[in-house]
Amino acid sequence: MIRVAPSGEVQGHRAPEPWFTGKIGTVLLYRVNRRPRTNQTLGAEQPSSVMVHISEVLSFGQSVTAGRQTNARDWILGNETISDDQTVLTGQIGWHRSSERTTDKFDPVTKTWIDSVESSEISARAPFIFHSPSRILGVLKHPTFTEKTISLVFETLLRQGEERRDWPSTEWSVEPILDEIDFINWLHSVESVQRVNLVARMPNPDGLDEFGSVWQEMERHKARLLKQIMEAADEREGLIDIEEDERVKAHIAMSANGFGYITAKGIRNGRETKYDQREKVARETTEELGPNWIETAQEVLEVVRRRHARAARRRESQSAERRTLGEPQS
Repeated sequence: MIRVAPSGEVQGHRAPEPWFTGKIGTVLLYRVNRRPRTNQTLGAEQPSSVMVHISEVLSFGQSVTAGRQTNARDWILGNETISDDQTVLTGQIGWHRSSERTTDKFDPVTKTWIDSVESSEISARAPFIFHSPSRILGVLKHPTFTEKTISLVFETLLRQGEERRDWPSTEWSVEPILDEIDFINWLHSVESVQRVNLVARMPNPDGLDEFGSVWQEMERHKARLLKQIMEAADEREGLIDIEEDERVKAHIAMSANGFGYITAKGIRNGRETKYDQREKVARETTEELGPNWIETAQEVLEVVRRRHARAARRRESQSAERRTLGEPQS
């Protein structure tokens, strides 16, 4: 169980219920990757424990500005807690924005209406957890959160924290996990697939059997990144049997583990439509949530643990199938 200091209430007032009370929550899933820098300085060393490392560089209380200039928000992490067994980091991510508005105010002394400028602030927050055994970051989605912004905020804070170390050693990235079913459904929903862009990034610490030829090629060439772009020769017919291609399957497996991403373009009902994994992050739902922040953080953790357990069972099943067929293991 995660232990978090209880949130205080204003004396004499009942704290308002959190926004998620009574709702089915959506947990967005990302993978936190740390890769050795290509040009490391002498003395740079990556801590063996990812939790020790991440707790050192992930800055709580430091703001990151994200969003378009007219709608920029300051994002901050708070409420940091690490579990006793050093496997779970929990906290809250939120944003706030200050603004001014012109309002009408009555002056009882002069008995006149006057123009007045008042400052106002809006904000939103949600719990998150980082599960070190799986490297999965789970964030409860607030209606105002966008998938790309969440990864940007965490990645920026991690990289800034790494730069503050005496001997920076690591390139941090927070990558969206692919929802395989969602992508396959998208492929089947379009009349023709015009273009598919597959990007694989070097896994850490190593590749898995299901990564197939993509990982083997990256290993052979010592590549940090590998891209494959396919464009249809005939726009009306489009690309054929995308999901049956072994190389595409390997890319999908890597993206589903948070080691890359997929974008695509197709035609549906005569109009162009696009797919972008970075905006279609894998997600899981919770049970109906109560009014307690601590229990809700625990719900997010359980979602991540279930996801991790399913992935482990699937990998074991695939590995057993390969052994039965006599295929070489990676």
